[in-house]
Amino acid sequence: MSGNIKTINSSKVENNQLFDAWHKHHHKTAHHHHGGHFNLKNVKEIYLLLGTPNVGKSTFFNKITTATAQVSNIDRLTVEDTIGRYRNNKSIALMDLPGIHNLSHPIDEEKVVGHEIFNEHFNKIINIIGAQSIQRDLMLTLQCIETGMLNTVVINMVDEIHNKSIDCKKLSKYLNGTNIVLAQSNRNIGIDKAKDSSIKSKFVDPHVITYSNRVETYIRKLSNVLPNRRVSNRFYALMLLEGNQYIVEQLQKHYPEYYKKVKQVLGNVCLYDEIINTKKAYIEKIINNSTTIPKDKYVKVAKHKHYKADRFFLNKWIGIPLFILLIVSIYFISFGPWTGGGLQTLIADDLFNKLIINNIHNLYANGSPAAQWVSDFFVDGVLNGFFAVLSFIPVIVILFILVNIINQVGILSRVSVLLDQMFERFGISGRSVVNLLTGFGCNVPAIMLARSANSTKERIISILIAPFIACSARVIVIAFVSNLLFGLTWGWTAMILFTVSSGLVALIMGLIFSKTMFRKTKSFFLIEMVGWRKPDVVVIAKSVWLQLKEFIKKAAVMIVLASLIIWLLLHICPGKPFSTWYDNNDETIGSSLLGYASKGLQYVFVPIGFGNIGSGSLGTNDGWKLTASLLSALPAKEIAIANISMLGLDNAQFWSTHIAEGLSYMTMILLMTPCVATMAVLKKEGGWKKLGISLWSSFAVAYAMSVLIYWVSFVITSF
Repeated sequence: MSGNIKTINSSKVENNQLFDAWHKHHHKTAHHHHGGHFNLKNVKEIYLLLGTPNVGKSTFFNKITTATAQVSNIDRLTVEDTIGRYRNNKSIALMDLPGIHNLSHPIDEEKVVGHEIFNEHFNKIINIIGAQSIQRDLMLTLQCIETGMLNTVVINMVDEIHNKSIDCKKLSKYLNGTNIVLAQSNRNIGIDKAKDSSIKSKFVDPHVITYSNRVETYIRKLSNVLPNRRVSNRFYALMLLEGNQYIVEQLQKHYPEYYKKVKQVLGNVCLYDEIINTKKAYIEKIINNSTTIPKDKYVKVAKHKHYKADRFFLNKWIGIPLFILLIVSIYFISFGPWTGGGLQTLIADDLFNKLIINNIHNLYANGSPAAQWVSDFFVDGVLNGFFAVLSFIPVIVILFILVNIINQVGILSRVSVLLDQMFERFGISGRSVVNLLTGFGCNVPAIMLARSANSTKERIISILIAPFIACSARVIVIAFVSNLLFGLTWGWTAMILFTVSSGLVALIMGLIFSKTMFRKTKSFFLIEMVGWRKPDVVVIAKSVWLQLKEFIKKAAVMIVLASLIIWLLLHICPGKPFSTWYDNNDETIGSSLLGYASKGLQYVFVPIGFGNIGSGSLGTNDGWKLTASLLSALPAKEIAIANISMLGLDNAQFWSTHIAEGLSYMTMILLMTPCVATMAVLKKEGGWKKLGISLWSSFAVAYAMSVLIYWVSFVITSF
């Protein structure tokens, strides 16, 4: 075998060597979108989990492994692969790949799957199909068989069809003896059988369908000139005949000598229609001979009640108001004074501030200047920043639970259909509601979800408008300042208004990008409507726990580190005696490194009320502090909370006399340049040019909106 890629035959090397090589290559490739680093120590085999969208693939993955994949009842939500170890068998890992319909003409999802198949650093393929959608899903099943790496087919959600609707023995016979397992993943039915089958069952013959003489002749000729690899040459030959450009590109890149021979045999031949029509005819034969219930009685009668309910929920005059009410309810429950917001205040004030921070300050109150400086460094620089974020755990947990529930039951797919016509005016489709709603949690996955867009126009616009959405980090800061401005009772209302307004700004920016960058291009919308489904409590609990751990990890590293840096910039005061460095008065802070920098830059922010001129700032010498807080929150917006405390702005008395400045400050936090993590993924998904457009547009919009809100508020509060 020749070419510039190193191929490893697992039968000739130790398993550790195989997976070490897989791991290194897997994390270097440009087509890989794995959600995080996975430790492959002691892993001997890796299986791929393939299936179409909305067949319960991620739920099955969550039940069979110790890892957690995102579960949502909406087409193509999963765009990353997730890998986890088998329960009770840590030597086997399963990779949950994006839901796809076939492998013939790759878009981004198929490229992720195609990449894993082409590089061949796996041992087996498990194919999962839906009991209701078996006829549609068998197209992918046949392609999986043709790889020569399939050994188990799982028919999931069997509770949604009549008993004995599928004759597994006959179905297995038509699929070359593939082991068939019936499952109901959300109730753990068939999980153990599927796991045992994937481990013990043998591969099936890739020659599942005999095509026409012309097709079979080409398959034979191409197989003879293709390099011998673990995946069947019959599969590669069929992909080439169907016009799979990804396989062509990979073959040309890694095996140039073989590609020349393939090109000579293939020429300009494309037999896609003939191959697909043959597969469809074979699938029709399978359905007619291995299913026993007529099509009109195939689905349980109870499911029709869901479709009748959709006539009500998909009515725009009813569905949209209900959806708005749902979003408001979620945020009220998460941030309201009697639920998440009240718990946050209780933990922050009574537990952290009164019990821990104040006692440590009192302990060193009479110590030497050095001791006080060190204690302040530890308490205000480390603990205060960390505690400020930890106090929002109740809010985050409640928010994540509610969002996971609406993801699973199928609300988002219906909202996508409802909002499609409206979103089309802004240059995107109804599918983008998923991106926008995900952005309210975090802008990073919102940008990554843009890969599932149906067109380049929609994908680019979705990437550019996602950073305008108020993520949970920005919502936390806005909730904090809103409570200082308006009190706990009305603070949550202001927070909701600001949060919703970020979505409106994102849509308006989508319209602007559509009318400028994509004037002659239209987007289109295609989404699969499936039945309503019950949320899985276990999966939700696991998902919330993992999301919470990620949130705390981010706080423990980036936020605390940034808080430390900001504290040092605030408490290193050139020209002042060291004995005064730990003081938090205006004179000391104003003489610090951050104070000097902010006082110089504050004149840039005079039009939005951050200079020492204007309404409430006049004569208070506090304008530069808002500039300092804003600039220091660039790495991560959550840092702003700790900065407000360190700058002495964490009291309601200050904000009650500076309402115009407070609203302007929240506007800048809401819309300005996103966090470092968002910048990184934006550059990865869109390149330097799109990153530059995003940064400049977000700052310009934030600045312009802040100017407008500040002066309108200034005029109103002046009367």
